[in-house]
Amino acid sequence: MTTRRQTIRRSVRLPLSLGRRLPALSADVSRGGFQAELPQVFLPGSKVHGYFLVGQAEVPFFGTVAWAQAGNPQLSVFSRIGVKFDSAPEGLRPLFARGDARARRLKTRQRK
Repeated sequence: MTTRRQTIRRSVRLPLSLGRRLPALSADVSRGGFQAELPQVFLPGSKVHGYFLVGQAEVPFFGTVAWAQAGNPQLSVFSRIGVKFDSAPEGLRPLFARGDARARRLKTRQRK
């Protein structure tokens, strides 16, 4: 079953920390949440908190694990989780504003 995304996701690799104890790396980020790759796996429905490292600034977040996929340590494959933000972190707004400001070009078909 597929679900329709409500926000545009950006493939942004940001270092992050869950609970100031577990390092992870984002695979993509949107205004609604993010996908992260990490050694451990969380159960869907778990509440999580932490921070993204954007430049030299820590941007805190709070959210809920929406889905999880266990990795395989024997194959060096990290687990993946999808987190839905409780509210969009203020510190990530400039990241989204840069992407929104880009002009979108539509291809025009030439008539024969």
